[in-house]
Amino acid sequence: MREPRSRLVQGLVKRVLRPVAKKGRMACSQPLSGRRLLLLHLDGVGHKQLVHAMANGLAPNIQKLLRDGTSKLSSCRAGAPTSTPAFQAGLLYGSTDQVPGYTWFEKKLGREMRMDRAADARLLEAELAAAGEPLLERGTVYCSIFSGGARPRRWALSGWNESLTGKSLGLANVHDALAATLVHSATASRIAGALGLDFASGLIETARWVRGVGSMQHEPQFLFHRVLTECLFAEFTANSCVIDIARGTPIVYGCFIGYDEYAHRRGPYSHLAMLKLFELDRMLGRIIAAARALPELKYELYLFSDHGQAATVPAEQVLGESLGEHLLADGATAGSRAVAFGAAGGGETAATAARARWLRRMSGVLPGVLATSALAWARHNSHALDAGQPGFARGPLLVVPSGDIAHLYSTETKAPIHEAELRARHPCLLERCANSPAIGFTLVRGDRGPIALRGSLRMLIDKPEGAVELNRIVGHPLAATYARDLLRIERAGDVILLGTAAEGANGRGAVAFPWEFGSHGGLAPEQLDIFMVHPASLGDEAFADVVRPADLHRFFLTRSGRAQVSEHAA
Repeated sequence: MREPRSRLVQGLVKRVLRPVAKKGRMACSQPLSGRRLLLLHLDGVGHKQLVHAMANGLAPNIQKLLRDGTSKLSSCRAGAPTSTPAFQAGLLYGSTDQVPGYTWFEKKLGREMRMDRAADARLLEAELAAAGEPLLERGTVYCSIFSGGARPRRWALSGWNESLTGKSLGLANVHDALAATLVHSATASRIAGALGLDFASGLIETARWVRGVGSMQHEPQFLFHRVLTECLFAEFTANSCVIDIARGTPIVYGCFIGYDEYAHRRGPYSHLAMLKLFELDRMLGRIIAAARALPELKYELYLFSDHGQAATVPAEQVLGESLGEHLLADGATAGSRAVAFGAAGGGETAATAARARWLRRMSGVLPGVLATSALAWARHNSHALDAGQPGFARGPLLVVPSGDIAHLYSTETKAPIHEAELRARHPCLLERCANSPAIGFTLVRGDRGPIALRGSLRMLIDKPEGAVELNRIVGHPLAATYARDLLRIERAGDVILLGTAAEGANGRGAVAFPWEFGSHGGLAPEQLDIFMVHPASLGDEAFADVVRPADLHRFFLTRSGRAQVSEHAA
């Protein structure tokens, strides 16, 4: 934040907001540890993306933190899958093996699970809370999937159905209401000012993009997200953090989601994604200024990400069809060497895949608008082959594509099955996956341990030779470790497909199984390597040994003083 603006925010927080907020019912006393924690989460920004942004002047407030000596930048690891729900489950509850991604097929329930659906997030959070210790008790949470034990949890997706109360709106008494009004009047004015400009510029940019790539896939939803959701949520989160700092809340967690969506649709280093990161940096400057205005409250600032993004090529551009058509249709596949597959398909999925393929063929011979309509209808049909979507087609095999990772399930069993049974039930399935140009690695649970298949290569990844080979191909020293972690997740597919290092990526990062140009979920180095900006007093590379988000849960639990209290009570 520019110095005059920073000084203005500091003055307002110190002389106006704090005197009002500390008289409210929501004001908090000094925690037992003597310190307060401010956890700011930049969704989807990997270590390389942050360094790139700072080198190009697009993260001035973060850069200032590092230059003035109050904070240091440490490398860190995201764990696997490189997905926000998995990271937040580890960070907020210490979970290591309960979340396979953003969407998946729940075998025991026979339906899809989605972490953009409040009921599903709430169901999973109940499991996480029963098994782990919530990090955010006595704290607040904004724009997160899970609440981490914060109450009220209205501003986490898992608490989205809860009734609005005076406390959830920050209106417990007149002083609380005045503090909220002082800050959120600015929230409303910023959002109102940005909406019209964002909508106009969004329409123009969308038209140019569609002309360039020849597809409208996801564009209407993206326009809605960029105009409303990203602007509204980020502003609300930033200003809510400012209010909580003034109240002395012991632990504040805010997740900023804008960059991740832009990177999916335009690529992680695209002008649009980097511009969004610049906007988020400005909001972070407001929060940093508020914390610095009140040094007596002893806030420690931690700024981090949950995963990075890899530049990707959509599988449809590699295969000429969707992943569902490629894997679930009977007969030869498009875009790869022919592999017999007749005994593995069948059911509604095979019929849907065949219909989508026929429509694609028709789009190649029809003229003009008829060709466009046939292709659009083929894509519409292929969406039913994503078992992470409501109303998906049923069959003996289901696939859930999610970024550059996909989960392939056999519906013939309720529990995960191993390689031998998989080959017996679905002949040639693994050969089709291993030889696909869109798939870099096919992970499967072997009878004697985890296995990674790649073409004719078979890697036993719990053995040194196989682990070293997988690490070498991926280009990351922990790739085999994380591949084993994926296969330990009971909810993960019977087969896990990775677009990392796929032949069809042509050296451009990875193949994304949905239609997107920046992805995460898999094991690409840019996805695994994240960052932590932390107090300089912790020393250099203080988080370099973090391997999984549960490691951060232990650190912050200890830092808050609650770990020692829990041990004493036990």
